[in-house]
This record gives sequence, structure tokens and C-alpha cells, in this order.
Amino acid sequence: MSKLFIVSLPRTGTTSACAYLLELGFTVAHTAYTRSVFEQADVVADTPVFIDYPKLLQQYPNAKCIYLERPKELWLLSIRRLLKSMRKQWARDKHVFEPAIQRCFQNAFPDFENKTDYSDHYLNHCYQTHHDGVMAYMSNMPERFLTVDITESNAGKILQQFCLGYTLENETGNPTFPHVNQGRRITYWESITHKNKIESRL
Repeated sequence: MSKLFIVSLPRTGTTSACAYLLELGFTVAHTAYTRSVFEQADVVADTPVFIDYPKLLQQYPNAKCIYLERPKELWLLSIRRLLKSMRKQWARDKHVFEPAIQRCFQNAFPDFENKTDYSDHYLNHCYQTHHDGVMAYMSNMPERFLTVDITESNAGKILQQFCLGYTLENETGNPTFPHVNQGRRITYWESITHKNKIESRL
């Protein structure tokens, strides 16, 4: 089985995709901070994958990448809320964040910790810079890359076909994604208990 890396930015539906893939039988880590996690997980998302995917694809030459999309206006609201919350914690003590989180967020959202606001212009620029980088890097390996809109009614089927090579016809094969981390809740993954879940540190 090829490893799967979810390379889109945080708040694009990474937790929803991870929860969905757990039910398909994949071992899943939503964030990974040690080599052991990468070795044990079939699927890794979020930090540090959205920045380190070029290096990871060299380390795992058979790996595939998934880029999730959601309506931009919803992403803007969600990422702005997350960055504001992080900035408050960062001001108190940035060391509460894993070094990988510090590095990756400073890379994807330059100077976010010093901003007093996060304009649409700033966030759109961060999004587009990351998007264009992923698309350019993956352009010569389309067979290993999937872009999927998580709001599409058949998003689950699209993901199944890419990850499994076929689609399921039973209750496990729900064609739609779950919608988790709704509103202000950003810690849904921590509440999941599942035999296929891989913790971020092992």
C-alpha cells in the first residue's frame, strides 16, 4: 500500500478526511512529529506534511498526495480563527507549540505571530502561494496526485478510488465526507478513539 500525504493547508478538511480514511481501514496520523509516526501511518496530514511534502516524496518514492479544497470563504473564516487563537498562545509562550508547528506555520503564514489582523488579501496570498507550489511540484506525477473538493457529494467515492483503487458499495463506502471540527471546535481529532489512529508522537 502506498503512503498517502494530505498536502493542503490546515482548515481545508484534513481532519474530516483523516476520520473518513480511518473507517476505510487506513492507519492515520493527523500531524506527525517523529520518524516512527511516518513509518507506522499509512496516511499523514497537516503538520509538517503541508510544508515538507517534497522531502517526504523523496523519502517515500511510491507515496501519493491528496490536496483538499473547500469553499474559499469558509476556509478564510476558519483559518483566521485558528491563527488568532495561535497568536494569543504564541504571545504567552511559543514553546507550547511543537517545533514543527512553529516552523511550518511561519513558512506558510509569514509573520503571522506579529500581525494584529489577518486580511483576506494576506490569507489569500498565503493560500495561493501554497496552492501554486503544490500544483507545480506535482505536475510531473499526475498519477500520484489527487485534488478533491470536500463539499462534492461524491468526494468520498473519489477518495476511495484514488486510495484503494476501487469504490466500496456497502455502508463503509459512504460517498460523502463527515464534517468535523465545525465552528470553533478545532480539536476533534484528539477526541477520536480508533484502532487505526496513530498518535503524533511515538
